[in-house]
Amino acid sequence: MIKPRLLFGVCMVAGTLLFASCSNDENNPLPDGTSGEVPALVLDEFNSLFPGATNVVWSTKGEYAVASFYWDGSRADNVVRNHTAWFALANGVWGMTEKEIRFADLPEAVKNAFGASEYGQAPWRADDEVDVLKRNGDSEILYVIDVEKNEGGKETDVDLYYTAEGVLVKEVIDAEDEKDYQDYLPQTPSGTVESWLKEKYPDARIIDVDNEDGGTEVEFISGNMKHEAFFDRSQNWMYTKTEYRFRNIDEVTDIPSQVLAALKATPEYLEAGWVEDAEKYETEKAGTFYCFELENRFDDDVKVYIGSDGTVLQGRPDFGGESSGGAGVATDIEKFIQENYPGAVIIERGYDDGYIEVDIRHDGKEKELLFNGKNEWIRTSWEIRYNELPSAVTSALEAEGYQRDDDEVEVVQTPDASWYEVEVRRQGKEYKVFIDESGKIIKVVED
Repeated sequence: MIKPRLLFGVCMVAGTLLFASCSNDENNPLPDGTSGEVPALVLDEFNSLFPGATNVVWSTKGEYAVASFYWDGSRADNVVRNHTAWFALANGVWGMTEKEIRFADLPEAVKNAFGASEYGQAPWRADDEVDVLKRNGDSEILYVIDVEKNEGGKETDVDLYYTAEGVLVKEVIDAEDEKDYQDYLPQTPSGTVESWLKEKYPDARIIDVDNEDGGTEVEFISGNMKHEAFFDRSQNWMYTKTEYRFRNIDEVTDIPSQVLAALKATPEYLEAGWVEDAEKYETEKAGTFYCFELENRFDDDVKVYIGSDGTVLQGRPDFGGESSGGAGVATDIEKFIQENYPGAVIIERGYDDGYIEVDIRHDGKEKELLFNGKNEWIRTSWEIRYNELPSAVTSALEAEGYQRDDDEVEVVQTPDASWYEVEVRRQGKEYKVFIDESGKIIKVVED
């Protein structure tokens, strides 16, 4: 599932905030620690959109004047500010409003979609307050539901982004507590990107546009499905990825029958028996292919790639990410990759179960990195051959009577530790052994 689009805090201008009245007669002062005043154009636009707003506080964020205020009685206590609105400092144009509503006031399509998802079931709990992002232009309205669970003493928090039709477009794990949605201010695709989108998807509703050094990524809704299109630095289209939402893979009518037949004949499917996620890639360089994610007997995620003609592919095809400089990522993630994996090329960025997933090519291997909603590194994993294991590891396995069961070994790095996950046999039984580079066995899981 390699969006995010990334969520991260944008620093507010330093200084103590002052209350500002909303008179149309003259400009109003910005908060202490800033320079200038709230432009009259901004105040005119604000008063026309939110007449009667109270408890207004202004700040500046980048090129925007931002008002936090109470309006429209959606809360019982008007002391609490329940809206935030962004206005361009240059011309006063309204960009976006974030407001809070009760969960019960969500559109029925959103409530139904949420209730049918895993997040609508125990042990997940939904916050009663939902953030709504209404944006200028053709950008999609987004409903952000905060859910959390506590299992085994570990608390997990996930932000779920839904469209009004109930399409789940993003899951973000452990985002900032005080979320700043400035990244979701509307952007309009330009040049070749804009014309391509109008030609290929005339009904597209924009979720997000991400312009990075590596190119431009556009997330949008079309046909009630989420799509991501990526363009290189010269705005040449490279690929489009379509996400399928389903309870049973047979429900997806868009996938050719020969592709499903080939999938169900693979050892991975015969072992798992069901598909967790599925995506279609339409690419300029490698044509059309499908990616299916399943679980193996040790509950690890495995991916199967199948061409549109039903050919099972040996790994993910090269569809041009590396030649273009890769997909764009947040500055702090890019810095982490450069410092820890020097010379790495970013191939693709997306999301996997709420984490930001970044695929890179480093030292001749494809590696998968996961980051949470704060852009904090969680883990890196990649595959090596059994004969690439350190001798200390193979010697320790042999000393315990284990024999190789699979030639592929997974390497895992986390902030706290690194280890190898090796599938082995002993006395007719199958095991996965977690072992560090010194040969110390951390854990053994029996199939």
